[in-house]
Amino acid sequence: MKTILISKQNLEKTYSGACRSVHEEIKYFRSMGCEVHTVSENANVVDIEKSGGISHKSKRFFWQKKFKRRIQFSNETLKLAKKLKADVLIGHGDLQYPDVHFIHNCVHLACEKIHGKPLPKDDEMYLTHTPIFQNHQFKHIVANSYLAKNELIERFNVPEEDISVIYPAIDENQFKRLPSATRVKIRHELGIKEDEFLVGLVTSGNFKKRGVDRFFEAINLLPKEIAEKTHFVFVGKDKLTPEFQAILDNSPYKHRIRTLPIINNVEEYFNALDIFVLPARIEEFGRVVAEAMACGAPVITTKWVGASEIIRNDAAEFVYEGSNNQELADLMSKLLTDSELRERVSLANQESAKEVYESALREQFGAVFERFMR
Repeated sequence: MKTILISKQNLEKTYSGACRSVHEEIKYFRSMGCEVHTVSENANVVDIEKSGGISHKSKRFFWQKKFKRRIQFSNETLKLAKKLKADVLIGHGDLQYPDVHFIHNCVHLACEKIHGKPLPKDDEMYLTHTPIFQNHQFKHIVANSYLAKNELIERFNVPEEDISVIYPAIDENQFKRLPSATRVKIRHELGIKEDEFLVGLVTSGNFKKRGVDRFFEAINLLPKEIAEKTHFVFVGKDKLTPEFQAILDNSPYKHRIRTLPIINNVEEYFNALDIFVLPARIEEFGRVVAEAMACGAPVITTKWVGASEIIRNDAAEFVYEGSNNQELADLMSKLLTDSELRERVSLANQESAKEVYESALREQFGAVFERFMR
């Protein structure tokens, strides 16, 4: 029996994208008859055990600076790997010298896209990530999009053959087109009349990165006759910062914009939308985009969102560059004023989303890990 050790500093927030990827890996390796261990500073042990993993807690030295804590965590992982005699060691950003490194964030590119400047060399993320790629401290990389893969090739000269792309998966049993009664129920709860529209944005946080300000500002640029027939819903884990709250407060359509915390039945809200919007400055994948697509929502997003790579046919017209808020407003107007177009885009998105169903993961993981399982 092969022994797998998966390392991620925080495995507590099961809803986060990277944590969900870890659970996908646990399930895959268990299905292959492996013994799967995880190591983290914090973990949702119950969920890890449900997925089939054995959780280990790393020592945590609170007085250490963040970068030193990351290195300490990496060293603790390497000690555990030796103790367990792990056949495969998998990292998720914090681990130096993994066999396979899953890359979820392009920290250099993200800093440039969000803040308009290079990532400082003394930043903990620079110090953590850069050596892994510059010094080739891995046997293979799994990138979560071609956006991420191309960034590694161009910035760090990582050979193309050393990187595989596996898109984060979505649960096709949860994210799908639901009966029309669900759509009616949610829209009724939100007070939306039959002749009105609903446009939404869902994110776990990091509002600047996800372009929440762009969303609010584009609403202000809609033709008045469309804006006054449309309700807008923003679902986010964190409270709006003063910067984003000010944009919202100054909107002439503030009364039509509703903010909600993270919700458990998000698939019902996706089904209720006329449009899903994610105008992100960068999103290495963006699982919410794929989830919305699977639920039949027409999607508007930017080319800097990895999930845009699976948007095709009639839906591809609604992937834009990102910086022009008037362009976002125009794309929203185009969809809201053409019901037949919305239906074509909806059908195209539902078909494309099949590419990232969880049921397709086994074959993709197998192609990467077969060499390690012999």
